[in-house]
Amino acid sequence: MATDYRRLWMDVANPTDEAQAVRTLAEILRDKEGKVFISRLDRKDAELCIEILGNVGPDLHSPCSQPQPIH
Repeated sequence: MATDYRRLWMDVANPTDEAQAVRTLAEILRDKEGKVFISRLDRKDAELCIEILGNVGPDLHSPCSQPQPIH
């Protein structure tokens, strides 16, 4: 059964829970077809995708979140 990326994206774009939106976006991005779907989003949706991804990461106020050099 094919994944309905449009339906999944609607859950991301109109979330009832921000954490669930992040998990759903990760679900879309985990396979090649999902990445293709995301690459074809219009500008507004692409900006939303980038905003969501930008919110994912270490807590900026945590002392452990400082960038570490890559060796």
